[in-house]
Amino acid sequence: MAALSLAAALSVTLAACSGGDDGERGPQGPPGGSGSTNTALEQGDELPAIELTITDVRGGSGPGGSFKVGDTVKVDFTVTKSDATAWDLSEFSSGSALLSGPTFNYQRVLPEVSDVHTNAVERDDGSFTYTFAAPIPATYLAPYNDSASFGASDGELTGDDLLDGTYTVGLYFVWSYTVDGAPHRDAGNATFDLQIGTGTVTPREVVTQDACNQCHVDLRAHGDMRRDVTLCLLCHTSGSEDKNDLSVANGTPGVSVDFRVMIHKIHAGAHLPSVLGVATNSDGTRNYAATPAPYELVGYQDAITDFSEVGFPIMPSAYTVFTYDATGVNYTGAFGNGPMPRDIGYSSLSLTEKQLEDRMRTGPVACDKCHGDPDGTGPLSAPAQGDLYKQQPSRVACGSCHDDISWGDPYTSNLQTMPAQATDADCTLCHAESGDSLAVEDAHLHPYLNANFNTGVNLDLSGVGGGSGPGGNHQAGDPIEVTFSVTDDIGADIGIHSLTRLQLIVAGPTSNPQWMMGNVNPFDFSLRKSTPFTGTGTASTPTVANGAVAQTIAVVFNSATAFDVVGSVSAALVSQAIGGASGNTASVSYNGVTFTLTQGATQFANGDRFYFEVVPPASSYTLNVPRDVSFELLGEATGGADVLDFGNTPSYWGRQVVYERTALVGSSTTLTAASEPYGRYVACDSSLLALAVGDRVVLDDGLATEEYVQIGRIQTTDDESSADLGDEDRVWFSTGLRYAHAVGAAIQECTLTTKREGIAYTLATSGASDLTLVGGQFTATNPVIVSYRTDGRFGFYNAAGEALQAVYGPFATGESDDIDVTWGDWKGLPLVDGTYSVGGWANRDFTVTPTGSLTTLETFSNISTNNTTYRMMANPAVLNFLYGAATDIEPRALIASGDDCNRCHGDLASHGFGRRGLDTCMLCHATASAEDGSKYSFATWYVGPTPGVTMDFRTLLHKAHMGKDLANASSYTVNGIFLGTIYPVHYDEVELPIPGGARNCELCHGEGNDTWQTPGDRDHPTAAVAPARDWRGACGSCHDSDAASAHIEVQTTIAGAESCAVCHGADSEWSVERVHKSY
Repeated sequence: MAALSLAAALSVTLAACSGGDDGERGPQGPPGGSGSTNTALEQGDELPAIELTITDVRGGSGPGGSFKVGDTVKVDFTVTKSDATAWDLSEFSSGSALLSGPTFNYQRVLPEVSDVHTNAVERDDGSFTYTFAAPIPATYLAPYNDSASFGASDGELTGDDLLDGTYTVGLYFVWSYTVDGAPHRDAGNATFDLQIGTGTVTPREVVTQDACNQCHVDLRAHGDMRRDVTLCLLCHTSGSEDKNDLSVANGTPGVSVDFRVMIHKIHAGAHLPSVLGVATNSDGTRNYAATPAPYELVGYQDAITDFSEVGFPIMPSAYTVFTYDATGVNYTGAFGNGPMPRDIGYSSLSLTEKQLEDRMRTGPVACDKCHGDPDGTGPLSAPAQGDLYKQQPSRVACGSCHDDISWGDPYTSNLQTMPAQATDADCTLCHAESGDSLAVEDAHLHPYLNANFNTGVNLDLSGVGGGSGPGGNHQAGDPIEVTFSVTDDIGADIGIHSLTRLQLIVAGPTSNPQWMMGNVNPFDFSLRKSTPFTGTGTASTPTVANGAVAQTIAVVFNSATAFDVVGSVSAALVSQAIGGASGNTASVSYNGVTFTLTQGATQFANGDRFYFEVVPPASSYTLNVPRDVSFELLGEATGGADVLDFGNTPSYWGRQVVYERTALVGSSTTLTAASEPYGRYVACDSSLLALAVGDRVVLDDGLATEEYVQIGRIQTTDDESSADLGDEDRVWFSTGLRYAHAVGAAIQECTLTTKREGIAYTLATSGASDLTLVGGQFTATNPVIVSYRTDGRFGFYNAAGEALQAVYGPFATGESDDIDVTWGDWKGLPLVDGTYSVGGWANRDFTVTPTGSLTTLETFSNISTNNTTYRMMANPAVLNFLYGAATDIEPRALIASGDDCNRCHGDLASHGFGRRGLDTCMLCHATASAEDGSKYSFATWYVGPTPGVTMDFRTLLHKAHMGKDLANASSYTVNGIFLGTIYPVHYDEVELPIPGGARNCELCHGEGNDTWQTPGDRDHPTAAVAPARDWRGACGSCHDSDAASAHIEVQTTIAGAESCAVCHGADSEWSVERVHKSY
């Protein structure tokens, strides 16, 4: 029972003292207020919560309590706190109620009133009753901000008699409070359905609150006061518009806030034809030169919200990269599975028009994310009427996304024309629920999700071998053997060579993963040309039969037209021939492998070779994870039949490129700064060398530390300040250095000439440990260098005869010195005992026509065709194993499960849809040293350098989800890479649409997972190096302002020790958990 107000208490007291007659008991007044709930909270305090429930709606005079025009609506409700104690209504800053309906086409009936918290009457049981002052009217009210822009054709019923049907009462209370002085609101929302006229109550449930909250966590709008999706429907009725205030954004006429329109448009913002500047001509053809119109709404407190950059986060549509050539001018296509199939005529569009089409085709099509079961096999349920979107198509709903349609004109697409549509009556004549390409469900079914197209790729890693230590643990020098299978979704084996790609990687330890080698394709998917190779002819993709011999084969040309086929196991197929004219072909069948050779305009030459590693289809495959080695110095030639040892064995036959250093170019210069082993650059005065990207250089010629590298970039100015580097220009290399080089070390350009197998050298076809030079083919004293493939191991050798380097190498993508040991990069440091992971990803492609049928496979990035190619992706495949003296597998669990990603992203995938699932991402992106696309790999491309930009998810994911809330959002650029194409990515338009934004750490890290509350320790356990700056790495990713960065630095000693845990540790006053609590 609420306490009496002060005035009521005084009146009772005075009457009792007068000694007169108390008289009759008067009517109960409005509930009083105790004001007992603390409204001045401190950061981290819990809210009392507002648990509002409408228990009944009374006042109906019709049969069974149904309502009629003229009835007065009484709303019974309870409102309590999380501890079950009752709220005093006087504590609320507002309390409002309204009535709208019918549920099949909401209109305003009783306007919102805001006196509930002052005029509701408390009942004896502690519940309350609010009585609307106005009775149910005979006709519908006008929608909010009504104008002539919308009317009956849009479902608006202003002034019409109320229809029989189900109507909804909405009720909400708002409690105002402060957190450390900053104002906030909490709110409780409730709705209740009633019947007006005949019929039975039929609630409206096309979407559920659970579906919204999968992404939005706690759906809120209008100053945090409205939080229930059903309550939203009561104002966002047919014909409703935004404020269209001429003083705001020069007015926004004709902008509907009908929920059916507004929600679709918001979630499709960046892909709306109107936003992109695409409309339809009066003859039904597309107009790609229309004036773009931003999708802006004027709402709460006249705030302008621009949704023109909003993208629906559900994949596959959500992940698409729009790429350009090296100049950054010419569009090269939409990479990724995102776009829906192209229409007939796409191939004839201009590049600008193709990009507009691609952007529209990547709009949301995952209707089930809102209208279906929001969590798949989880506990949540699909909305009762979720199928209405495909059973009742309408111009209002469909035109919200497809807003290039002018309903008064024809609309032509894919050689089909829809005539002008004056009503919704004929929609279902063409657009059935399902069953054909024009049906609503089928038209929105993404090809990637169509089981008739995507038959599945399932990669299963079943074992890791090669360990020589106790219990099979790996030791330094051990190879990593992996056993795996590849099947489709019905369990049938998939032949390796029918895949588009299969890559493997090894990383660890899980406490602070490092790449053990670069990710590699362990198999051939087509015949590879040797280096060098003269002819321009080609070899078709081979067919590998069941029972084919597992071996490496080589097509060896002895002349322009004569060739042999040599196998590492089988006897050679000799004296084969092909015609000398361009276009002549020769069919080859060799031990279960068939393919066709085609002569080119430039004939094949003696020594040209095609190599192919044959792997017959099988139920499982076992191999050693390979590693590619670049520019290893084998030694000097004598001019005779020298035998030179590889530093790492075996050398895979057919994967080698052998060089002879045939010249030194120009003069040498010296290094002006020392370089560390495994670094990516040296400092010198580059003007003294006249170097260019792609040139090869030798360092420390003639010394024990002599090595060869290829130039990737020549940097003469500082990437951040643009200051001239003087005589310390940075000469960057495409691969890491092997050795340290002192100040004064020599550097000089050199010519490396490739040599032909069988003519200049020979190599064993299996298990090769050395290279035999052919006498007279190499000049005496000339160095011999080789790039080759070998078994990846724990550790590596820089050259034959040297000690095993049991350290972490420079293998991560984009690796540079910008990210060092203080970030957790252990490059060059000893291998650490622990849990390591081998993982892989596989995919195969399929091509779909504009009419929705499979066709002959085309290139993934081909924009000169009307067809569209998609990628089937394997499930995440990761297997942990032990190295050194470790005894227990310790998975990495900073993010509890990929399900936490998928609740917003559907089925997480990236890199052109080559990698799928969080566990796959973590194989590369849990590594501090992995950086974005580097200028030393793309020196001639239009993208700028991005010093210090790490791909480590500890930084990247925080920044990506923080987005526009980053203090330096406008300057944060990430250079992504897709199949050899680099592209800049910006996050300054990203906004995480949940309360508190990226402060809601538990949403991603997983409920009950507290690993995020203290940054993980990335110190190397044995090396005497600077300590890792764990707090800087984690906290500085979001808190990137100059002031925050200064605070982090001030709290760090010169030696690198951080004192952050003193204030922000788990039990401290300003713990991470406390300061990240959102309200």
